[in-house]
This record gives sequence, structure tokens and C-alpha cells, in this order.
Amino acid sequence: MDISGQLAEYEPAHEKIYNPKSNRMIIINGPAYRKILCDGYMHWKEERLLIPPLHELPILRRYLSFISYRVWNIVSERSLLAVVNEKISLLQILLKANWHDFTLCQLLKLCWEREETKAWRNNVLMKFLYHPNLAPSKYRPSALYDAFTKTNVLGLEHILALARALY
Repeated sequence: MDISGQLAEYEPAHEKIYNPKSNRMIIINGPAYRKILCDGYMHWKEERLLIPPLHELPILRRYLSFISYRVWNIVSERSLLAVVNEKISLLQILLKANWHDFTLCQLLKLCWEREETKAWRNNVLMKFLYHPNLAPSKYRPSALYDAFTKTNVLGLEHILALARALY
């Protein structure tokens, strides 16, 4: 064994990540990686995913379909409200991509009773009831909030529709 063979054995392998724009694997911190980050892509390091910019809807939708099994795993292990790089939640990305309501409802079912999701539901309801363009002005928002929360009449499809209207 020569010296060059020994060096090749001990060199750390370059970590790669899937680039949804080119359908190829790219080296993390390589030139292609740095370019797509400048183009607005987000590297979700915890999940080892590159998220396309929200304005590139065709690429984003295709990519989300491609990684749908990962989305299900993330939601079941963490939450649909998992935050990508302290910027945007997975749910917001799916809403921006016009992800299917049926699928979003199924994903919401996985984490519907978690404290984090309950807080999000209350927040969506409060934003809706106090939004100047959406709230019915003749009713008191606090009374409506009490009525909706005490009777528990808003299911996940209703909250999802409200969230879609607000995001």
C-alpha cells in the first residue's frame, strides 16, 4: 500500500444532499450548494433536506410529493409545526405550496391533541376573530372565541381553512 492510498482511506467523505432543482446530489458547502442557498433555498440541517423557495411553486410541489414519506415521518416524530431554520413552519410551507387539504387534515390528525397544536389552533382562531377584514364586525370576538372553544365545533378542516385564509 502506498502513501497516496493511505491518505485516500482517511479522507472524510464529502457529505451530499439532494438538490430538487437539478435532481442530483450535491456536495454540502460546494459551489452548487452555495449557489442554491443564494437563490433562496433553505437547508433544513436537522432533517437533511433542501427546501426550495416558496415562490418556485412547481419545484416545491414536485419536491414535496417526492419527499412525502419524510413529511409524514417528521410530523409523526416531531410536529407539523416543526420550524425550518427558525424561519417558517412545515405547515406554512405546505400551505404555501397548496398542499392537498385531505393530506393536511390527515397530518393534522397525527398531532391534533399535542399542546403545541392546541396553542396553534387557539392562535389561528384568535387571529381570525380579531382580523379586521375577516371578522364579522357585529359580533364580539371574545364571545365567539369562547363559543367556539367551549363547544369544540371547529374541527381540523375548519381550522385548516382559517389558517389558509390567514397565511
